[in-house]
Amino acid sequence: MSTENPQIIVVTEEKKKRRGALLLVAGGAAALLAGGSTFALWTATDGFSGGQITAGDLDVVQTADTTFWDVSADRDDATATVTGTDGSQLGHALSPADASTWRIVPGDKVAASFSADVTLEGDNLVGRLALEGPALNEYDISGMTYTYEVYQDGALVQTETALPVTADATLLYLSAPQTGQDAGLEDANGTTVLSMAATTEDLTVVVYGTFSSTVTDRTDVTLTDTLAGLNLRLEQVRDTGEQF
Repeated sequence: MSTENPQIIVVTEEKKKRRGALLLVAGGAAALLAGGSTFALWTATDGFSGGQITAGDLDVVQTADTTFWDVSADRDDATATVTGTDGSQLGHALSPADASTWRIVPGDKVAASFSADVTLEGDNLVGRLALEGPALNEYDISGMTYTYEVYQDGALVQTETALPVTADATLLYLSAPQTGQDAGLEDANGTTVLSMAATTEDLTVVVYGTFSSTVTDRTDVTLTDTLAGLNLRLEQVRDTGEQF
């Protein structure tokens, strides 16, 4: 009996050690799972060639001084081509000195020519060309009416049209010369948008002032309409154009 008891005691101690070892292993596995950062998960990368994103351009730059012309139909010496036009509009040039002393009378027609380089560069770029200055209803000579034409590189693209009364008078819409922006197409609003053939083109705006021949008595005598402070304005628009 004395020899069997020690054997039973030895077996019991071995079982306890095994259980202890199992507990240690299980605890170690839980620690590894909780840490997470010790696992190396799969990942992959690859390189791709880059590219460039380049901004377009919009600009308007005066190319010639404003010129004034007497284009009255009955003026015999109105034989010179108005600056920037195609020759269909002839006039008598008024020098700066002449322009300050020249006096308009009923039946006369005067022209002011503004020339500028217009730049539009951008795949979806549409620009509104406008004439900024005093609103027509702020002018003093009641018998005067104002119209305008637009020439693109010497070719007439906007026939003579009444100049809007507003101080920011819309003259024309232009689109940059890019694929999908075809010439002469109208957008959903029925607005005609002229497509430029080149990124930069010369545009000339001719503003006409006609003094009515029907005024009577001393209507409008000695009054003055000052065609000064006029600016050609070009601004991007996003609601006009064939692509919209």
